[in-house]
Amino acid sequence: EKVRKSELFLVSLVLYLMLPFLACLPFISSGQGVGLWAAYFEAASALTTTGASIYIHPEFEPEALLLWRSLLGWFGGLLILTLSVAIIAPMGLFGIDLKPINIRQSEEEILPRRLRRSMRLIGGGYVLITLAGIVALVMTGNSVFNALSLTFSTISTTGFATTLAPLSAYISSSGMVVLCVLMLLGSLSYPAFILGLRFPLAAARKDLEIRQYVQLIFLLWLVLHFSVNTSTGDGQSSTLPSLLPPLLSELINSLATAISMLSTTALAINAPEQLLERWPAPVLFLPVIIGGMTLSTAGGIKVLRFSLLAKRIWYEIRNLPYPSSVEHMHYGERYVSLNQMMRVWGLFLVYLVGFAVSFMIGGLLTDNFDSAWLLALALLNNAGGVAVMGGQPELFAGLPPIGHILSSLMMILGRLEFMILLVLLMPGYWRSGN
Repeated sequence: EKVRKSELFLVSLVLYLMLPFLACLPFISSGQGVGLWAAYFEAASALTTTGASIYIHPEFEPEALLLWRSLLGWFGGLLILTLSVAIIAPMGLFGIDLKPINIRQSEEEILPRRLRRSMRLIGGGYVLITLAGIVALVMTGNSVFNALSLTFSTISTTGFATTLAPLSAYISSSGMVVLCVLMLLGSLSYPAFILGLRFPLAAARKDLEIRQYVQLIFLLWLVLHFSVNTSTGDGQSSTLPSLLPPLLSELINSLATAISMLSTTALAINAPEQLLERWPAPVLFLPVIIGGMTLSTAGGIKVLRFSLLAKRIWYEIRNLPYPSSVEHMHYGERYVSLNQMMRVWGLFLVYLVGFAVSFMIGGLLTDNFDSAWLLALALLNNAGGVAVMGGQPELFAGLPPIGHILSSLMMILGRLEFMILLVLLMPGYWRSGN
């Protein structure tokens, strides 16, 4: 039958609520003493590409279990991209209609056919990039197990690692470059997977969000490099050839950290104390709130919306002396109507309310400000790895069952960007026949 918009939203919500019950079975049956809600939390974390984990020492867990967890994250990335193409992009919600490429769906098309077509559109490029990432990581000296796990976790921006040791301790510089590329591709918009197959590459150059995202990465890269890396070498030699390798390694690690934060992959590239020595946790992880690009596997507000909000604030300040000025705000070549801007503001305000509620829940579940801040930041922005980056890998392991239930709901709300759930809770929307 013809599917209504409200039913499309409901499908998304039900998928994320019900799939973790099936996906959590291996965690329960692994013999590690994991309860139902802890296992549900782990599965929901993977499927929402959050990357928060109950495993404090993953290196001591069975490799099959870690691979299953990473594979769930990979599938979660494919799932959100498919739903984005099938449901979110055609509706043009929350600034998405400002993107230069829009995929249209027939309103008469039944739901299974719509999802299958979206899966075919996304799946080919997604699988191809995944295979290329696995091969590249193996060629840079990683084991097949590490290559599989890291590729699944980075292309989906999930951020699961096979050990809590910093990646820079066991991944070569060439391997780190591969991870940077995978995280970057995962946090780009869905056209990144299909531009080479369906659209001309010139379309990517017209996407202002891509340029802004690259600029943000470059800016954060410089800040991290010059604030965290204070020296190169061991002081025993100062010749240029001896300084170049450690300098290059530091540059690559700083770039990986910048991409890891903004893409919300949140992989721990360096030791936590190396980051927290110069930056307090509430300030260090603020880029996670911006997140990656719209219609990607990344979390956060997204670059497009953050840019619109910043531009609108500047517009209002600049026009304070001219209350009768005519609206003429643009994003790239596209005119931004007041209605479009109000939708973005609405999403942002709901995000702020959600963050405040999540922070209060985190305050009840933890015992200090930093822990509550990291919990809310990690779950709501689908960047669970910030707990490890912030030096608190045990943050989610010690939660009670009610804590794992509430945390799972926070991750799902962050993944579905709140407004979808709000639409489902508005009776008028259902009565309107949408």
